[in-house]
Amino acid sequence: MNNDAIKASAILGLLVAVGLAAAGYFASETVYKGRLAGNAVTVKGFAERDVQADLALWQLGYSITGGDIAALYKQSQSDQDKIVAFLKQKGFKDADIQNGSLNVTDQFANQYRSNQISADERYIIQNTISVRSNDVKLVADASKDVNDFIQQGIILTTNNVDYEFTKLNDIKSPMLREATQNARGAAQQFANDAGSTVGSIQSANQGLFSIVSRDAADQSAGGGEGYGQANTVEKKVRVVVTLTYYLEK
Repeated sequence: MNNDAIKASAILGLLVAVGLAAAGYFASETVYKGRLAGNAVTVKGFAERDVQADLALWQLGYSITGGDIAALYKQSQSDQDKIVAFLKQKGFKDADIQNGSLNVTDQFANQYRSNQISADERYIIQNTISVRSNDVKLVADASKDVNDFIQQGIILTTNNVDYEFTKLNDIKSPMLREATQNARGAAQQFANDAGSTVGSIQSANQGLFSIVSRDAADQSAGGGEGYGQANTVEKKVRVVVTLTYYLEK
């Protein structure tokens, strides 16, 4: 065999050896990861914070009935002016108050109306005045004094206040870190029982953030989600994450 043939054989042998070594490495790496995947624990971690609403949405609605549409409109305008004056007297600004569009119903136009409806009940005018304010305390205090309208002959058909927390983005990151730490602590407990240590995260699933009334969240602490009243100032923000950790010997 000449020198060129010998060199070619040697190079071929070297390449085969390298290939076998690489194949062995990847095979062993695959087996290792496979073993890790079979030794994992899935846990849930949660975090929650008590917060206060920072936005109030208040709706005040009234409805009046009569047979003279012109007189009825005049009364509706008077009622609206009284409600707006009340709100301004309580400290709300023009920018906080929005007048709704009047909704007029002619009951005689309804072919399925009751035969007992008289001409004095023909028209119904409905209106809603809305308040949007970041002064949550002002809304909470003012909404307790709506009985004043009764003395002025105004019967409210709507008196709804919704309190919202709008600064979720400010607390998302720290809450997720807290929930992740909580989950790792649970995983560590499993690892201790199994004589293992917690490794890296295999997979993670972030649950939805929920904002509920504080009392509703307390009632659901035993399990499940709490979907609480929007008309409470005190809120509880909660997030649950699901993490799977490798367990290593």
